[in-house]
Amino acid sequence: MALFHLLFELIKISILSCIYASLTLLVFKIIANYKPNSWFDRVSKKKLKLWFSSGLCISIFLFFFMFSHFGDHGLGDSARIPIGHGKAIQEVDGMQAYIQDEGPISMIEIDRFIIADDFVYGFISEGNENYEGSYFVYDLVNNSVKTFEEENDYINLLKTKKLDYNTDYKDFGYYYGQYWHGWRFWLLP
Repeated sequence: MALFHLLFELIKISILSCIYASLTLLVFKIIANYKPNSWFDRVSKKKLKLWFSSGLCISIFLFFFMFSHFGDHGLGDSARIPIGHGKAIQEVDGMQAYIQDEGPISMIEIDRFIIADDFVYGFISEGNENYEGSYFVYDLVNNSVKTFEEENDYINLLKTKKLDYNTDYKDFGYYYGQYWHGWRFWLLP
């Protein structure tokens, strides 16, 4: 499945590169019309060379962007959304959402949650093996997780951090749709 998704992304990159290279050619031609005998005028006379070279550069950029922190949305059965500070929430098989990071925290499986400011907080999944409790608050700045068994303790911490506790918690699919649909879906790999 991941191989099919990678092939799809490569085809999408090639289509986007063709479109962006055509737009680059058009912009160069427009600038050349307003500034004859300029560098833009000389370069835009070699249309095919400009189109291929800009398309190649754009496709290389899009390929590397696809694997960057803000461009990686997962391949195959895995999905990923960046949440800031170099961290991401991942999901496998459309069922198990988790935060995994190098360093002091290990994988925490989450159910429904809120992403706000520099925090992710919500409900711990029932299948979680690494953390005790029903609620969690993940501080992205300090890279620390606090878990709570009692709702009152959880709400008290949210109040001290000035986080909204009377809100509708969402699942991974909601945040994935919010982040990756719209302009990112159409303009990026």
